[in-house]
Amino acid sequence: MRINVNNFSLEIFDDEGSECTFYTVRVDDSAITETRKFFVKFYNDERLGKSLQTLASLIESIGDRGALPKFFRNERIAAALPSYGNIKIGSIEFEFDDFPLRLYCLRLSDNLVILFNGNEKTSQSAQDGKTSMVFIEANQFAKRIMDALKSEEIMIKNDREIVAYNGSTELIL
Repeated sequence: MRINVNNFSLEIFDDEGSECTFYTVRVDDSAITETRKFFVKFYNDERLGKSLQTLASLIESIGDRGALPKFFRNERIAAALPSYGNIKIGSIEFEFDDFPLRLYCLRLSDNLVILFNGNEKTSQSAQDGKTSMVFIEANQFAKRIMDALKSEEIMIKNDREIVAYNGSTELIL
């Protein structure tokens, strides 16, 4: 399924969790999604690969437990994964003090999250360092998605699905 929103489309990233569906965005001229770019960038990185695996485990755990606000840090309109400090989800405990990666997203509810891109955190502020461009882009994506929801161009169906207002999974704005 692909829903076009201005110069990007929304696609399902992961809907296998029992509680939360994750979408991602694909810029119209891109061969891969923004979230895939993030994972590809750090997959074979000797220094950050383990952190990437930890973040992937967090996303999987959120899929099975729900996207509770405590798992996210607010970054203007967008949010970021992971949150601060220790997070316990079921029997798994995550330690995120001084975590080196940020993955930006839009948490729409406990059951629906749209993942964007991210980068290595190299400064105290998301607007600075290596995260600056993906932070700006994430907030632009988030604003456009929120505007499309408010104007009823897209809507949330059954708590876990995004569709065009007319019920279609295809939408060009």
